[in-house]
Amino acid sequence: MADAPEQSGSFKDKLLGKVKETAGSVLGDPALRQEGQLHQDKAAAAEQAAAQEALAEREREEAEVTAAEAENAVARRELAAEQAAAADEARLEQERQRAEANLASEAARQETALEQKAAAERAALASEADRAAADKYEADREAAAIEAKAAQARQAAAALDEAASRSQS
Repeated sequence: MADAPEQSGSFKDKLLGKVKETAGSVLGDPALRQEGQLHQDKAAAAEQAAAQEALAEREREEAEVTAAEAENAVARRELAAEQAAAADEARLEQERQRAEANLASEAARQETALEQKAAAERAALASEADRAAADKYEADREAAAIEAKAAQARQAAAALDEAASRSQS
C-alpha cells in the first residue's frame, strides 16, 4: 500500500501543477502552463503506480491465503484418511482374531484393498496439493504482472518528472 510520503508527494505535484498551469494561463506563458500539466501528469502516474502496487500486494496476500486454506484442507483430509485407515485396520484385526483359520485369507484381501484405497486417497490428495500449488503459482504470476504494470507507471512518472525538469531549465 502507498505510504504517506508518496501520497504527499503526489498531492504536492498535483497542487504545484495546477498552480503552474493556472499561472501559465493567466500570464500567457505556455511553457509554464505545460510544466504545470506535466506535474499533474506525474502526480497521476504516481497515484496509478501506487494503486497497482497495492493491487499486486492484495493479489499476493489472497494467493497466500488461498494456498494456506488449500494446504489446511489437504492436511484435514490426510488426517481423516489416516484415522479411517486406522479404524479399518483395527476392525480387520478383530475379525482375524475371531476367525483365524477361515478368515485369514479374507482379512489379507481386505487389508490389501484398504491399502490400495489409502494409496488412491493419498494420490488424490497429492493431486489436490499440486492443483493448489499451481493456483498459487498463477496468482503469483498475476501479481508479478501487476507489479510490472506498476513499474511501468513509475517509469512513466519518472519520464514526466524529467520532462518537467527539462522544461524548467
